[in-house]
Amino acid sequence: LAQVSSGMPSPAKRPRTAAPSPASMAALVEWHWASAQSLCERIRSKAVTSRRLTQHFIDRIAAHDLQTVNAVVVRDFARALERADAADEAMAKGEVWGALHGLPMTVKENNDVQGLPSTSGNVKKKGHVAAEHSIPVQRLLDAGAIIIGKTNLALDLNDVQSYNEVYGRCNNPYDTSTTPGGSSGGAAAALAAGFTALEFGGDIGGSIRTPAHCCGVFGHKSTFGIIPVGVQDIVVKGPLARAPEDLALALGVLAGPWGPSARGWQLQLPRCPHSQLSDFRVAIWGDDALCPVDKDVRAAVASVTQALRSAGATVSEEARPDFDAGEVFDLYKQLLAAAENNGLSPEAFDAAVQEAKEAEGESTELAKQRRWIVQSHHAWHAAHLKREQLRVAWESFFKDYDVLVTPICCSDAWPHDPSGTTDQPFWKVGDRIMPGNGLHTVYHRQVFWSGVTNVAFNPSTAFPTGRSEAGLPIGLQAVGAEYADYTTIRFAECLAREAPDLCTFRPPDLGAEHARL
Repeated sequence: LAQVSSGMPSPAKRPRTAAPSPASMAALVEWHWASAQSLCERIRSKAVTSRRLTQHFIDRIAAHDLQTVNAVVVRDFARALERADAADEAMAKGEVWGALHGLPMTVKENNDVQGLPSTSGNVKKKGHVAAEHSIPVQRLLDAGAIIIGKTNLALDLNDVQSYNEVYGRCNNPYDTSTTPGGSSGGAAAALAAGFTALEFGGDIGGSIRTPAHCCGVFGHKSTFGIIPVGVQDIVVKGPLARAPEDLALALGVLAGPWGPSARGWQLQLPRCPHSQLSDFRVAIWGDDALCPVDKDVRAAVASVTQALRSAGATVSEEARPDFDAGEVFDLYKQLLAAAENNGLSPEAFDAAVQEAKEAEGESTELAKQRRWIVQSHHAWHAAHLKREQLRVAWESFFKDYDVLVTPICCSDAWPHDPSGTTDQPFWKVGDRIMPGNGLHTVYHRQVFWSGVTNVAFNPSTAFPTGRSEAGLPIGLQAVGAEYADYTTIRFAECLAREAPDLCTFRPPDLGAEHARL
């Protein structure tokens, strides 16, 4: 199990603030469960210093992470404390760096932070150190964030679990025998374990939403193209948090044009006009034969539906966008196969071409994937035109509804299964299954709910809805029209406020040792 640090002082030499008084201990314990927004407010009001808050999260990580969760695998504690001191000095002078002034947070490992490893869990990249900050990381820093480390993830961001040979396996804080999801599993696990105040991940096939579901936190998959990312199709970036208002806080920092496009346009996401659930028009797509959900997820859908009706929202369980879900799922997988394999070497591409020829005439999922990996530009463009038609269908649907609520996964978190490999042409095709109360869903089916709602660039906010019979979190997602990011987030905010027994982050039972720190 590999742990990477950058300038982390030894426990004996680590700078510490004075021990808190007994009167402040209760508040201290709650810091690691508090929302990012409330912590920012405490820093600005000088109720707590950035130094003390940062030290508190560092102490929790150092004391508990490696033994239980293995979430924060790249640690930058010394620089974080230096920056926290600078944030406090600035605050004392009346200087506020930005919306996240002094807030300690972590980011997913593949996000470049100058001087820290960026390997995506791939041993071939071990030793690679980022020369500069990525644009989103720079925006977080410009807003005043204190980055204390980077979190565990799936190998090459390509699994619904989070394990790799560089950092080892990340565990779910609610049950360490199960996965926290992937690929941003460490991000969600760190939030759920109280190791960070805010997180930043990415999503191409549920990599924000699946971990949020598994770990009982909130997450936002942004509209395609509003947060800086590379040139890869479909993939987006977005925040994860313990409270829905933190998603809006982070989005305001992260979203906006970059590069040459910043010279020509500015992003102005529309604010949601609704202030309560009764203002929302909600469609519910609670199950589908293409990826049936188990009784725990069905119960969560039913509970949310009832809460919405009780609050006076307009609810339809029959309304659907005007498309064939099976065709859209195949469209997603076709475009995804091209996106995830666009960097193949000539030798690897030639081998993939040969595999596609050998699968000619076959109709299995694996055969389709092999053909999609080496599809011609003509075939890809035909698929892209279908996506443009799909965008029209979604846009028409959202003229009548504000959000579409769907499952994220077919069951609660599933047991660790390291038998798969991302060396397969498409990792979701293989022998791995998710038990899910007897459903035994194969892995490639699991991305149905995240893929169908992502391929046409729509935003989606994941939100918790309570626990399964086994005591594990269950989450759902609210999908919205393109650029209606603040609407899906506001929906989660209203649900959390008006149905707090249903939609709220509930910390895992980490034992007495965790409670004391």
